[in-house]
Amino acid sequence: MAGIGVVMQTGRSGMMAAKANIGTSGHNITNANTEGFTRQRVHQSANHGYPKPGNVSDVGRGVLVSRVERVNDEYLDKQIRNCFKSLSEFEEKDLALTQLEDVFNELNGDGINRVVANFFNEFRKLSNEPDSEAVREAVRESTNAMVNDFKRIYKEVDDIRKHIDTKVDGYAREINSTAVEIRDLNLKIKTLELSGGSPGDLLDRRDVLLKKLGSYFDTQVHKDRNGAVIVDIKGIGPFITSGETEQMIAETSPADNEGKYEGSVDLKTTASVSSVITHRLTGGKMGGLLNVRDKTLSMIMERLDDLAYGITEAVNTVHRQGFDRNGNTGINYFKQLDTKHRAAEYISLSEHIEDNVNHIAAAASPESPGDNRIATAIARIQNIRFLNGGNATADDWYNAMVSDTGVVAARNRSDLNQQKSIMAQFNRMRDSISGVSIDEETANLLLYQHAFDASAKVIQVADNMLKTILDLKR
Repeated sequence: MAGIGVVMQTGRSGMMAAKANIGTSGHNITNANTEGFTRQRVHQSANHGYPKPGNVSDVGRGVLVSRVERVNDEYLDKQIRNCFKSLSEFEEKDLALTQLEDVFNELNGDGINRVVANFFNEFRKLSNEPDSEAVREAVRESTNAMVNDFKRIYKEVDDIRKHIDTKVDGYAREINSTAVEIRDLNLKIKTLELSGGSPGDLLDRRDVLLKKLGSYFDTQVHKDRNGAVIVDIKGIGPFITSGETEQMIAETSPADNEGKYEGSVDLKTTASVSSVITHRLTGGKMGGLLNVRDKTLSMIMERLDDLAYGITEAVNTVHRQGFDRNGNTGINYFKQLDTKHRAAEYISLSEHIEDNVNHIAAAASPESPGDNRIATAIARIQNIRFLNGGNATADDWYNAMVSDTGVVAARNRSDLNQQKSIMAQFNRMRDSISGVSIDEETANLLLYQHAFDASAKVIQVADNMLKTILDLKR
């Protein structure tokens, strides 16, 4: 009788194992398109019999289902996180650099180098007709066109910078919510494991969040002895421990000597609110955006300021030496700038010239009709190397600025395309290990169904045996 009970228990264990496998395959199939899902499988082993005195062995007691485990490669997951971090960095930089390139796309042929050239050409025309008020009007109009183009480019570059600040602030909030969810998952996974449950889906969710968090900056991820993940920000320190997390703080602050402009966003953490980590963050979306903001955009804005300030100073220096049509001298053509900083934003005509074009100085001596020496001298400034320590003309300076922007954007675009290929390769590797094959799982369902039916048959046979034995006793 006891032997028949063992046979029934054996059949029951087979049915339970088949049921677990069918449920797991169904779970795999329904999550085939779920982001970050890792294929699961039932871990089962034979339930060996217990030897009796005098026997070498006993009949087996069916199958044991110990756990449902994920089919994953932790080293590959780490490689994917690192690759995704680099991909995110290049994508963010590409978006910002493309916007910057659009600022300098001179579709109508009227880029700032053209309006600067036109400004000096109008002074050449004035040198041919120094007493013409109409030509003086044209000089003033060309000047206003140049001034407006400086302001336009400066504003558009500054708008890109402000947009980056907005994104950095938004990403800081996303980082905080992601970190809190990872911390909570650490606790849920630990609780579930202690109760003997299988936290496969929670582990998948945590991996997705670790990948997301790693897309913002360079992280180092490891586990404590209880299996909870600990996340460090590389070069800064712990951000998430098993049951605690720091928060990212974004706030505006003064300019610094590393390229950050006045009023731009700085980053801190609750671990040390007095310590700015902005320039210590590397990689990922944050690292890419901050690199574009504080290096590329700052470089462009500084060069625009240098160009605007250089033209202002060079023209004013010559213009102050000349005489206007009323015999006045010492007049600034442009409003005097106190500093190069934001010169491209503040460049403008002086009030004297704005009010009356007859205040434009064309002559080198008073009361000298036809004297064009100052107008000629100002026109010649176009070909004088007055920038970069006397090594570049205005045209050289602007072309180098645009060229450098294009080089940075092209290099980043090349890195982005390469990283996309690497990421695609890693994803294929992961799919081959952890991905769900609908065909394979469907075939497994049929296999487990037959196993379930066969195990039920074992119980049915044992039941018939039991009936036969009971009939013998009657």
